[in-house]
Amino acid sequence: MDTKQIQKKLDDLSIEERLNLLIGYGHQLTIMCRDAYEFQGPGVTDPGLLRDANEIQHRIYQAIRELAQGESSGFSVTGISNWISAKERNEKIQSASVEAFKWALQKCT
Repeated sequence: MDTKQIQKKLDDLSIEERLNLLIGYGHQLTIMCRDAYEFQGPGVTDPGLLRDANEIQHRIYQAIRELAQGESSGFSVTGISNWISAKERNEKIQSASVEAFKWALQKCT
């Protein structure tokens, strides 16, 4: 799923559905990014994955705030598909992000 396809899916949703999708996506992304942790240990094996996921989540929660508060600029909402597709990130976060989005899309529609 590429950036345009993700944006199309978002555009087709109501504000409430977008909110539910982004909340579900953010949660699912945290689950998928647990792969960056040392198995049953305190360490991190893939700090880049955690950093990329954190950046995506930063944008996601800003978009959620804008949607929930009805902000007219919609700056974060209009650019969120670029972050979800993670096209400028490594393959591992791209895969995790798009899979999390697909999962959330199924749950909100």
